[in-house]
Amino acid sequence: MTVKFLSLAIKALKQTIRDRRSLFFLLLFPVVFMVIFAFAFGSPSSLGTGTAPHEIAVINLDQGATVSTNNTTQHINDGASFTQLLENITYAQTDTHMFNLNNVSADQAQTMLKGRALDAVITIPENFSQAVISLANASARAETTSDIGLRVINGSTAQLPVNTTLPKQSNVTAQVIVEGDTGSSTFGVAQGLIFNILEQYRSQIQATAIRQVDATLAQNQSQSNASIDYISAAVQPLTGTRSLTLFDYQAPGLIVFALLMQVSSVAQDLTRESDRGTLGRLKLSNMRSFDLLFGTLLTWIIIAVAQILLLLGVAVALGFEWSGGANSIGLAVLVGIIGGIASISLGLLLAAFTTNERQAAQLGVLIAVPVSFLTGAFFPLPNEILGTAFGTTFQVYDLLPWTQVADALRQILIYGSGFGAVAVYVGFAIVLTAILFVVGVISYSRVRLRPE
Repeated sequence: MTVKFLSLAIKALKQTIRDRRSLFFLLLFPVVFMVIFAFAFGSPSSLGTGTAPHEIAVINLDQGATVSTNNTTQHINDGASFTQLLENITYAQTDTHMFNLNNVSADQAQTMLKGRALDAVITIPENFSQAVISLANASARAETTSDIGLRVINGSTAQLPVNTTLPKQSNVTAQVIVEGDTGSSTFGVAQGLIFNILEQYRSQIQATAIRQVDATLAQNQSQSNASIDYISAAVQPLTGTRSLTLFDYQAPGLIVFALLMQVSSVAQDLTRESDRGTLGRLKLSNMRSFDLLFGTLLTWIIIAVAQILLLLGVAVALGFEWSGGANSIGLAVLVGIIGGIASISLGLLLAAFTTNERQAAQLGVLIAVPVSFLTGAFFPLPNEILGTAFGTTFQVYDLLPWTQVADALRQILIYGSGFGAVAVYVGFAIVLTAILFVVGVISYSRVRLRPE
C-alpha cells in the first residue's frame, strides 16, 4: 500500500514537472502578484503615508504689493514666498521634502490632476500679498494698542517713543484653493499638510509683526490674534460638482480589465482551431490570411462593444455617475475599441507560440491580469514619471496601450471631457496598438498560416 502510494505521488510529481508551462504558471503567477502588490502598496507614496514627497502644482496668481519700510519702498510677492516655503519644507528629522513642485500651467495641472499624476493643485489668489499685509497690520495694530493702553494705565506714557503711530487698518482677505480628488487618500494627506503649513505661515506673519511692535515699544513679546480671517484655505473637489469615490476611479479601469481578458479568450480560440485541425482544412481552401485575421478582429470588436456597454450599465446601476451624456458614451465606446484591438493583437501573438488551449488560456491570464494592475485598473499606482510630451506627463505604465485607454475613459466618463482633451491619450493608444497589432499578425501568420 505504501509503495503504491509513493509510486503514484512520484508519478504525479514527474508529470507536473514535465509540463513546464503549467508549472511556470503555478509558480510564477503568485510571484507576479506579490511583486505588483509590493510595488503598489509597499511604497509610502502609494499608501499616502510615510515620508514620500507629494506631487503638487502651485498656480501663483498673486499680483504682489508695495510696502514702505524705513523710508524704503519695495515690491513683495508673498505668493512666491509661500510657494518657496512649500518647495523647501521637509519632514521632521529628515531631509525628505514634503512636496515635489511641478512647474506646469493651470491647464496642464488640471490634466495631470485628472490622471492622478498630481496629488493636489494649489491656487494662490491675486490679492494674497495684500491680505498678508492686512494680517500683519492688524496684528501690529492690536499689539500697539494693547501696549500703549498698558502704559497709560500704569502712568508711564512718558516712556512712549516719540513717533509712535498705529498701523493702517485694512480688511483685505484672500482664500487659497486646494484642489484635488477628494476620494483619493493621497489628496487627503496632502491637503492636511498644506492646510497646516498655511496656518503656520499665517502664525509666523502675526508673530513677526508683534515682535517688531514689542521691539519698538521695548515690551516683552505677547500674543495677539487678528479677529478677521485674512488668509484662509478651502478644498475644491476635482470635478467642481461632486466628490469622487474610489469606485468612480475604478469603474473605467474595470472596463479595461474586461477588455484585457480577451487576450486569453482570443489566444485560446485561435489555438483551438489549430488543435482540432480546423485551421489546416481552412488553409487547404481558398481562405486568405486576411480573411481569418479580419474575421477574428471583427468578431472580438463586436464582443468588446458589448462588454463596454454592459459594464457601463452595471456601473451606473451601482452608483457610478458619468458626465457628458450620450456623447461621452459614444466616445468611450470608440476609445474602448482601441483597447479591444490591443487585446486581440496580444492574443494573436500568444496563439502563435502556444501549443494547446490550456497553455493559451493560462498564459493569457498570466499576462492579462498583471497588465491590468499596471494600467491602474484597480488602484492608483505610484508616480514613475518617464517624461513630458505634448504638454502631458507620461508614466512608465503609459507604454502600455491599455493605460492610455484607461486614462482616456476616466477623462471622458468621469469629467465629461471631449475628444480634444483626450486626443493625446487616444493618439498614443493608437500608435502602441498598431505596433502590437503588426507584431501579432506577423507572428501568427508566419507560425500558423504558412504553407505546410
